[in-house]
Order: sequence, then C-alpha cells, then structure tokens
Amino acid sequence: MTNKHHSERLALISIMLGAFISLLDTTVVNVALPDITKALHASSASIEWVVSGYALAFGLILILAGRLGDKFGRKNLYMIGISLFLLMSITAGFAQSETGLVLSRIVQGLSAGLFFPQINAMLMDIFKSDKLGQAFGIFGSVIGIATAIGPFTGGLLIQLFGEENGWRFVFFVNVPFVIVTLILAALFLPKHNKTSKKVSFDFLSIFLLTVGLLFLLYPVISNGAQGFKWQDILFMLISVPILIGLYFYSVRVTKQGKQPLISPTLLKNKTFTSGMILSLVYFAAFTSIFFVFSLTWQSGFGRSAIVSGLAISPYALGSMLAAANSNHFMQKLGRKLLIIGLVFVMTGLAATSFVFHLAGGAFSPWLTVFPLFLAGFGSGLIISPLNSITLATVSEDDRGGASGIFNTAQRVGSSFGIAIIGSVYFRALNETSLQVVAEKYSFSLQMSIYINLLLLLVCLLLVFKLPKKIEA
Repeated sequence: MTNKHHSERLALISIMLGAFISLLDTTVVNVALPDITKALHASSASIEWVVSGYALAFGLILILAGRLGDKFGRKNLYMIGISLFLLMSITAGFAQSETGLVLSRIVQGLSAGLFFPQINAMLMDIFKSDKLGQAFGIFGSVIGIATAIGPFTGGLLIQLFGEENGWRFVFFVNVPFVIVTLILAALFLPKHNKTSKKVSFDFLSIFLLTVGLLFLLYPVISNGAQGFKWQDILFMLISVPILIGLYFYSVRVTKQGKQPLISPTLLKNKTFTSGMILSLVYFAAFTSIFFVFSLTWQSGFGRSAIVSGLAISPYALGSMLAAANSNHFMQKLGRKLLIIGLVFVMTGLAATSFVFHLAGGAFSPWLTVFPLFLAGFGSGLIISPLNSITLATVSEDDRGGASGIFNTAQRVGSSFGIAIIGSVYFRALNETSLQVVAEKYSFSLQMSIYINLLLLLVCLLLVFKLPKKIEA
C-alpha cells in the first residue's frame, strides 16, 4: 500500500467517525430519557428538548456551515465542529440540571451541523472516480448503521453502568471516538478546500434562512409525532414565503455579481434538485422505521432496549453489506440500481408488516430477521448512489453549499417522516378497539408501515427524474 493510499484510508476513517457519532446521537439518547428524568428531576418539556433541541440545531445550521466550509476551508470547519462536539458531549455527561443538559444538547447539535456538511464535500475533494463511489458506499453504510444501533447502544450502556449514572455514558461514549477523529483529521485531511470565489454572508440571507428553517422544523420536531396543533400548521405555512423570499433575494444577489448563501444556479441544476427531493422523501420513509420499531418492541412487547436494538439490527447489517458494494452495482446498472433498491425496501417492509399481522401480538424477533435484512439491503443500494448522482454535477467551489442543502433536505425529510409516521402510529394506537397491549402496538406498527410504503412508492416515481446513467 502506497503512502498516498494509506493517508486516504486514514482520512476516510476520520470522516466516517465524524458521520457516525453525529448520527448516533440522534437516536442513542431516546432509551436514556426515563433515567434522565429521574436523575435530574426534569420536566416533560425539558426531556423533549434533550432530543428535539439537538435535531433542530443540527438542521438549522447545515446550509450556512456548508458555505463557511467553502470560504474558510472544509478541514477547518470540520475540526472546529468536532472539537465543539467533544466539549458538549463532556458537559452533557456531567450535567447537574435539566437546563444545563438541554443547552449542551443544543450546542452539540450546532456543532454536528457545522462539521456534517463538510463530509460529502471532503469525500469529493479526496477521492476520484471508482474510489469516490467506494467512499460514498462506506458513507451509506455508516448512515444506516449509526441510525439503527443508537437505541441498542444506549440500552447497553445503561445496563453496563446502571440506571442512576448509565445515561451519562450515553454522552461520554462519544469522547474516545472524537479524540481519534481529531487526531486523524489533523494529520491526514487535506489543507486544501478554500474556494477561489468570494463567498458572501450578508445578514439578510442568514436571517431569512434561519427564521424560515426555524418556523418549518420546530413544529415538526417538537409536536409532529403527537399531532400538529393549529399554531404548528401556521408556523410551517409562514416558513414558505420566507424561504421563497430567500430564493428571489439570492437571484437578485447573483445578478449583482455576488455569491449568495444559496446559489440559484445550484437549485436550477435538475440533477441536483431531483436527487435532493428524492433524498428528502426517502429519508422520510427510511428513518421513521427505527422510531416505531423501538416503541413497539419496548412499550408494546415489553422487551428491553437491548432486545429492541437487536431486533432492528438485521436492517443495519443488510444496509452495511449492500452499501459497501453499491459502487460496483452502480457502474453496471445506473438508475436501475435505485429502482431495485426501492423494490427490496418495499418488499422487506411489506413482509415485515405481514409477520406482525400473522402473529397478532408479541413474537420472537427471529421472525423479522430476513424481511428487515432485505429492506436494509435495499436501503444500502440507495443512499450511496443518491449521494453520488446528486453532487456529481456540482462545481468544486459550490460543494460545501450543495452538501449543506442536500443534508438539510435529509434532516427535513427525517423530521417530517417521524412526524407523519408517528402521528399515524399514535392515532392507530388510540383508536383501535383491540384490548391486548401487544396487539394494539402490533396493529399500529402495521398502519405506520403502510405510510412508509406509500412514501417509497413516491420515491419510485421520482427516480425517473434522474439520469439513466449514474457516474461515480
């Protein structure tokens, strides 16, 4: 192995570790919430903010962070974000009050939002041709694994360290990963990455973007899964003219010969826009699966957090195996690979729903191993090619901004997916005439999977907006 290949591999490990910890922290905290409530005497509102504060802050800063990476260097932003993430993981673990924990989680979300958009851009800076496709394949595996094993990791840590202080290690577990990430990033990430263009950060663009996303995301993350109130709908409607206004203001800035925060040229790129929309809808269908499965196995079937995590692990395994080889498949099949992947996901979820239907109530997790593995395998065929095709036509100077917009679409999709699927799930749970708890939860899961399948059908139609051939 040459020194160049060795350095590229270590750089890739640094980037993937950053992606892993940021996505792990979106789900790892969920199983620790009851213990946090007891330890800190936290209110239900504060507990909601432990989860939603991280997600909201993460989503708000992505586009701005992508542009900051274009201007000041992606490695610099990556290192700053990772360092702040380390500090906030420590302060969250040592938190002595609900306010301290919530603040740490919000800043931790901001730090994740700072470094996450740099990931796609840096992969494209470091790797070319087949190697880029392989790197995106690994990235796709990391996305699937980190999201799926969060509840299991949290449950395992609480069992190892006890209910009283185990929740603190849910945050401390980040520390060794982040330290390794920082060392590898400092040594092996390229110093290149500053754009040759003048990147503008006018106050009005930043203000419109922040307010628009805040009005859009806050109601979804805070209340979506339990059902929207009239004021939530109002806030989301207000976000629409604000974000449209930002677009037209960006057009005006572009005509003046300046570089806007969000490039209208980028949004006019049909391949990029189609891939972004498809990614948004797919993440709505994809990430909500873990949310309803955790609730069903733990609250409905009375299983431990560890069993719940193991029950969903075949999905993560299938995703990992497929994503690692998706570049090879992509070169041969092009757009057909996304169609095959979506069919696998839909078949796997439909089969999973059928198992729940036949069983009625609680049953062994072994019965869903193959259907979930099939769904995960299909997912692994989708995420990496989507990254490749969406960003392939973006210029080097715009990669950070494009990555920020693309990742924001994924976070918005995830939030809306959990809101929509969660709302259907809880409504079915409350309205069913079934009396046995396990049967009620099983029925609710089946209802939610039907919505997942509907979203995946929309994805299948959107695939045909993409080019037939996908370049790695």
